[in-house]
Amino acid sequence: MKKLLLFFISALAFNAQAQDQFFNSDCESYTVGNISTDLTGATAGQGGWYTYTPTTAVPVGTLSDYQVVNNTVSNSKVLQVSGSSGAAGSRYLSQDISTAWTGRTSGNDIVQLEYDFFTGSGVTTSKNTFRTYIYNNDGSAVIAVAGFHFDPATLKLSGWAYYDNAGTAGYYIFNLITGGLTLSANTWYRVGVAYDYNTGDVTWKEANGLFYSGVTAASSGIDISECDFAVSAGTSNTVANQFLVDNVNISAVAVEALLGTNTNSFSTKDFSVFPNPAKDFVNVSSTSSSINSIEISDLNGRVVKTVNAIDAANAQVNVADLSTGVYMMKIVSDKGTTTKKVIKE
Repeated sequence: MKKLLLFFISALAFNAQAQDQFFNSDCESYTVGNISTDLTGATAGQGGWYTYTPTTAVPVGTLSDYQVVNNTVSNSKVLQVSGSSGAAGSRYLSQDISTAWTGRTSGNDIVQLEYDFFTGSGVTTSKNTFRTYIYNNDGSAVIAVAGFHFDPATLKLSGWAYYDNAGTAGYYIFNLITGGLTLSANTWYRVGVAYDYNTGDVTWKEANGLFYSGVTAASSGIDISECDFAVSAGTSNTVANQFLVDNVNISAVAVEALLGTNTNSFSTKDFSVFPNPAKDFVNVSSTSSSINSIEISDLNGRVVKTVNAIDAANAQVNVADLSTGVYMMKIVSDKGTTTKKVIKE
């Protein structure tokens, strides 16, 4: 099933435009166990992955921090990076794309990193965070241009970029939706980030339309050397944790086409959910779409309510029987799927 999905995603991207495929792996050909035999980032391991742990890490890193494991949720092999149990040190899992980037097709100046990741339970005291980096190779002060930042303790996913904020350039964190984005626990998400070499634009996207946003970054013309997954320990951290990654795709295109298309088929702004917070009923309305179904899940990923065969621009969902808390509402329409956060009072 996973291989068919990868094929379908790749086919969509190919049909949209010609692209340079730098890297694509579903991990199925890997051997369960350590990814590499080197922690210095000098020698590639399975699938061309490099592993690197700074020598200043406390406690010191081990090869077992980087694993290929069988994941019962997706019934397949995935990559696992374990964070430190201390307050110092990061773990880096990277793909070197410097040669591929230099030899890319003329005009394909937008690098795209796409992958699946697992959110975890959301119940942890670990201060390790999971980060995605698109790195440069020109030796400038701009070490990395863009990526994602995920906090497993709060389940909050953010974008980040090297950005010019009213004349002050530096690394900034960005909300992916208004008010910030909290993901569902124990759930796989497919996300992507793109960097435009010519304009400096950075774009973030989720496969089901949960977010599609971006900024104009401070620095254009930054050549790319590698894409990294990193687990970084926070101040006063004392607990290790693990992060799972799968179905990694790195490419270069002329027009941004994250996750197979350069735009969502609809805008999440087309849907209104009110009142929110709600006590008894939640109304859902659309300005341009026909709502086919609505599915509400709790933060553990359990579906608690489903309304099917609506086929209208407006719908009402009875939530009086739900417990007080935060839920994710998945809205399926004739133009695509979006997810909204709903609070039950």
